[in-house]
Amino acid sequence: MIKKNWKGMLIILLIIVVSGVIYLNRKNPDIAASQEKIDPRMIVKVQKGMVRKTISAEGFIEPVNEEKLTFPAKSGGSVKVEKIHVKEGDKVRKGQLLIELDKKEARLQYIQRQNAYNRALINGSKNDIEEASLNLELAENNLANLDLKAPFDGIITDIYLEEGGYYSSGEVATIKDISRLQIKVNIQENDIPIVRTGQAVEVTLISLPGVKIGGVVHKLGDEASVSGASVTLPVTILLEEVDYDIKLGVSAQLDIIVEEVKDKVVVPVTAVFTKGGRDYVVKVSEGRNEEIAVVTGLSDGLNIVIESGLEPGDEILVNAFNYAPDYGSPGGMGGPGFFMGGRR
Repeated sequence: MIKKNWKGMLIILLIIVVSGVIYLNRKNPDIAASQEKIDPRMIVKVQKGMVRKTISAEGFIEPVNEEKLTFPAKSGGSVKVEKIHVKEGDKVRKGQLLIELDKKEARLQYIQRQNAYNRALINGSKNDIEEASLNLELAENNLANLDLKAPFDGIITDIYLEEGGYYSSGEVATIKDISRLQIKVNIQENDIPIVRTGQAVEVTLISLPGVKIGGVVHKLGDEASVSGASVTLPVTILLEEVDYDIKLGVSAQLDIIVEEVKDKVVVPVTAVFTKGGRDYVVKVSEGRNEEIAVVTGLSDGLNIVIESGLEPGDEILVNAFNYAPDYGSPGGMGGPGFFMGGRR
């Protein structure tokens, strides 16, 4: 009877001990984890690096400057289009002749007024000479106005005349300055306070894979636009001058760099967890795990800056979710920036 009781008590004691160990392991997962062999792939060496917070947007490449070209207004009907010297897509230089109208009538008028001016110089009064001079100047201007020249370096994108046709008034061509390019985008209302002129921008183009082009926030719109529940503000991005042949109208993806931290200790956000209102990482030293309190900084959603608590060369667990006391509940990781998007 005593022997049976002794065996029963031993079984009960064993159950209590095992239950206690299980309870302590659940209560203190760091103890259990520290006793397990650590997979080297779960350890990362702390390094210094850079973290950026950016706002993403999309737009299209367009020129800063473009102009609809016209001839000066004509009186007395239409004029024949004598010669078109360029075609759509041609790159032109400032002052280059683009289109010329028929000059026969204007040249005849110029010769007549030149002769009248010469006669006035010989035997005309002072008033006769002044009048003849003004008429000659008008004839010179009329003749020159039959030539359309490029007002600046650029590309001819549209021509609205045909050689041999007639012109009376209106636009005849469009020229766009391709030396200075811009992108117009819209940013969300909650991003307006953190976007400022002068901020750096990184631009990528589908038409130039693998190439990053620099830019700068040039202008913020004066008025927001409302579409349903969405409120956006127009922002103009000015591209830096580049040697690449960038086509007008191609799509562009860009990141506005609203905040940037360089040469700081940086770790994956998954390495940080929160407990008792403080942030921690799990430092690995001589095969053992140790919770280290840290002060965190800027996060881009993937990495986070450690302001204090770690040094370059320290080794930590890359994923510390087992150490979060409320892991498994909504927001259980608790680490700053774990679900924060550095890009928007």
